[in-house]
Amino acid sequence: MQGVKVMRAAGISHPGRVREKNEDGYLIWQEGTLSLFAVADGMGGHAAGEVASTLALETVKQSLIEQRLTLHEKVEEGCTIESFLAEILIAANSKILLTGGNGTECVGMGTTLTLLLTVSAQAWIGHIGDSRAYLLRQGRFEMLTEDHTLVSQLARSGQISEEEKKNHPQRHILTQALGTEYAPSFEIKKVLLQSGDFLLLCTDGLYGMLDDEELLREIQAGDPPEDILERLVELANERGGIDNITAIIVIAS
Repeated sequence: MQGVKVMRAAGISHPGRVREKNEDGYLIWQEGTLSLFAVADGMGGHAAGEVASTLALETVKQSLIEQRLTLHEKVEEGCTIESFLAEILIAANSKILLTGGNGTECVGMGTTLTLLLTVSAQAWIGHIGDSRAYLLRQGRFEMLTEDHTLVSQLARSGQISEEEKKNHPQRHILTQALGTEYAPSFEIKKVLLQSGDFLLLCTDGLYGMLDDEELLREIQAGDPPEDILERLVELANERGGIDNITAIIVIAS
């Protein structure tokens, strides 16, 4: 992440054209050289999905605020912070499980969570579920996360093709999510960023309606990030807007 001094971001969330409620959520929090960007896609009956996504975002934010001084010290000393990210994801998972166990309307709720944490010019991804993080660098558009879904698992094992995965009837079945088990598996990794990088964090309500080429075209348009996000939501809704749509664009400069 050499040369990166500023992380500029914008976010958007829309219920789409079919769902009555928006169970997605996003978070943009910055303090000095510390930044947290996250998207979450909740699931569950009644308002439970919204509760789960909100709990996940609030818990990771509060954990970061409480430990920000220690976190800075770890990074300055050259320590890895993967264990810290795992701890805050575990805390979010426990919070959702506890809340789900205390109220019948929230039983069985869960959420995806995809976050980007930057500390003193270093960056990490924390991820569970099927929301995504993408990186655009010098014209190359790359997915940084792996979908924790049944069809992705089948594709990785060679049982179905990548093309079959796109329209598979079970493509929305998650194999991992916050709030669904006591010991979920997370994807946590360091990301080396450069000045000029664009990052897109989004829920499946966006990438499920637009393919990678379309996402790339809109991001490369050169418009302000707020305008790009408005256009992406507009396009997803034009295709049917069958799910909630949430996205964050982060620009490293």
